[in-house]
Amino acid sequence: MRWLVMAAVLACAGPALADKKRDAEALFKNGKKLAGEKRYADACPAFEQSDALDPGIGTKLNAARCYEDWGKLAHAHRWYAAAEKMAVAAGDERLPKIRELLAAIDPDVPRLTIKVPADADLETAAVALDGQLIEAAVFGTEMRLDPGPHELTYVVDGAKKSKMLAMERGGEREITLVLRAGSGRTRKVGDDSARPGRTRKIIALSVGAAGVLGLGVASYLTLDARGTYNDALDAHCMGMANACDAEGLSITADARSQANTATVITLISVAAIAGGVVLYLTAPSGEPARETSALYLAPLVGDRSGGFVVGGGF
Repeated sequence: MRWLVMAAVLACAGPALADKKRDAEALFKNGKKLAGEKRYADACPAFEQSDALDPGIGTKLNAARCYEDWGKLAHAHRWYAAAEKMAVAAGDERLPKIRELLAAIDPDVPRLTIKVPADADLETAAVALDGQLIEAAVFGTEMRLDPGPHELTYVVDGAKKSKMLAMERGGEREITLVLRAGSGRTRKVGDDSARPGRTRKIIALSVGAAGVLGLGVASYLTLDARGTYNDALDAHCMGMANACDAEGLSITADARSQANTATVITLISVAAIAGGVVLYLTAPSGEPARETSALYLAPLVGDRSGGFVVGGGF
């Protein structure tokens, strides 16, 4: 599995990295503009997307400041903490200032602690905060939340209960839920009594399916590029590739680049399908069930690059 992902990354690394940095810079500039206009609902996600493409201390600090100005202090705290972690790893000279910012905001971030009985049936209770299930390890520990209303939901005897919690700036709350007793078995991510080899086969099917999807994407890009190229020849090149005007040269160059991207995606897709088949056929019959996180693998298509995004547990 890992060699397959590495091959896909290496095949597209050059153009993909250049495109990512360019896209990240565009998102960052847009985030700065929107933040200056106090349009935080659009600005903060722009910084997040920029950092996802090209992680940097400066981008993280801008995301943190954006969320702080917006009043979402828990979000801001997480981004300041992420900037601190990156600065420590890089030995960055901004570390003392980042720690000052983190220390300044920390007392203002609301805290919530949710407690449940030790024998609570967490599987049945399905305790969730703002729609997100709470894992067993989180109960009894402080959670940093943004100021404002939050919805806590849980199930008792088949009936869904709901509590609205108003979290104030700098406030602390502790909630104890009365839940139905169970077997004492706590819910785990990926807890599954899967038959042997099931995990490997699921990964194999996911990889193979992504390969098939990639072939579809490549086919579309190829046909689209061919149509664009031919249209440009007719409209801007008098039917000859060496007679193009400036716009024709630009359009045909983009079409060729798109066709090259389609070729790369085709090669990667074929490798993914082959890798999926190998993984499926070699899945051991005696593999024990283990905890995994959700796997995702999908084609990544840019203006001049292509590849796959892969994540999750292996």
